[in-house]
Amino acid sequence: MKLTNKFILTLLTVFFHTYLFSQKTIELKNSDLEGVNSEGKFWWWNNVAKNGADATFSVEDFDTNPGSSRALKIRTHKLGDKGWFLSTQFNQKFKGQEGDKITVTFYAKNRSGNGKIKLVLQSDIKGSFQGKDFILSEDWTSYTHTFNLKSNSNNQGIKFWYMTENTEFLLDDLSISK
Repeated sequence: MKLTNKFILTLLTVFFHTYLFSQKTIELKNSDLEGVNSEGKFWWWNNVAKNGADATFSVEDFDTNPGSSRALKIRTHKLGDKGWFLSTQFNQKFKGQEGDKITVTFYAKNRSGNGKIKLVLQSDIKGSFQGKDFILSEDWTSYTHTFNLKSNSNNQGIKFWYMTENTEFLLDDLSISK
């Protein structure tokens, strides 16, 4: 009887500890890139090409991540002088505290198999910028990176910078856990 009680207590302690310290997925709107507005653009997403940068942003409905019906297609023509001149921003912000671990996972590919993108995490607080470069495969691949937040903010945000000229990127299924 004592052994059974100790076992049950140990098991409950492990489950409680796992629950407290496990990452939880943040509820996001259209992070799977399936919802399109009347203009044919993904809602909750904003594409930017400025200061001489040029790209064609469109909805891909054929070559998509398995299990998906749409993906964001980015055909880069010309990069700007700065990385952020050619980018896509997920417009839903989320709360975070300094020191929180934020894990970002997304699926992507590059038609030529060597395109570089930068995953960016930044808030409205000066000095909060963090980035991680990825060289993409020509096959749909899951990419993951964990950031340690540098600031307390209700406006933490995710962006993708496109760092290779004259190539085609495909992006799909973003998730954020904390």
